[in-house]
Amino acid sequence: MESKLFGIIVLMVAGLVFAQSESAPSEPTVAKPAPREHRGFYNSVSFGAAYNWYKSSRENDDTYTENGVEITERNVDYFEFDGFTFPMFEFKFGVAMANLVALHTVFNFGFFAGSEDWFYREYEKACLDNRCTETEKTKEREEESSDGFGFRTFVGLGSTVYPFRDKTSALNGFFVGGALGYTMFLTYIDGDAHAAGDGGPAFQVEMGKEWWINDHLSIGVGLEFAHTSLSVMSVESYKSDNVISLSLRLTRG
Repeated sequence: MESKLFGIIVLMVAGLVFAQSESAPSEPTVAKPAPREHRGFYNSVSFGAAYNWYKSSRENDDTYTENGVEITERNVDYFEFDGFTFPMFEFKFGVAMANLVALHTVFNFGFFAGSEDWFYREYEKACLDNRCTETEKTKEREEESSDGFGFRTFVGLGSTVYPFRDKTSALNGFFVGGALGYTMFLTYIDGDAHAAGDGGPAFQVEMGKEWWINDHLSIGVGLEFAHTSLSVMSVESYKSDNVISLSLRLTRG
């Protein structure tokens, strides 16, 4: 009798425990980002040394008529700049997908110090009965050189590709990237009234390597080249702006 009673009690307790386990709600499963992969929110900040060199120009025309001849006097100022900066900052914000590619905005800027060369040319074009002759009035290149200081900034859209997805590969973290956007810059010649400013559509390309320091944060180095097709100034042979930079990167995502 006692054994039967004990067996009934055991069965009742087991049934109660089973019923409670069946009725208890299960905890929701939250998907966590995969460790050491480029997925979701992407943010990369870099700073480093950069070298900027450009050629630009500025043209002024004055046209008048003398004895029936239309005369155009054209003065062209030429600017050549070479300068360094440290640090040059760059920021990228966007989204990374499939541990393969990140799409992002790009914004960078830097203050450069170097040397600015300036010289000018004078031209005169005479037209009579639709026949024109242009002559250069400047006999020598009158050049001035001085310290120059410049500010340069770029805004655009770009992407960064991480082609080696195998986490055990030595090339994991290698990246290539590029961006299209617009550049603006202004350079001032120290102790002179001459200043050169310009801008235009630009592209930049980059390659480098990153190393993960935890599941979601990596540090790296990048080598970048940028070129701008200047659009404001007038002389085609003096429309060139280039920057090369070596930077340290801190990337999340």
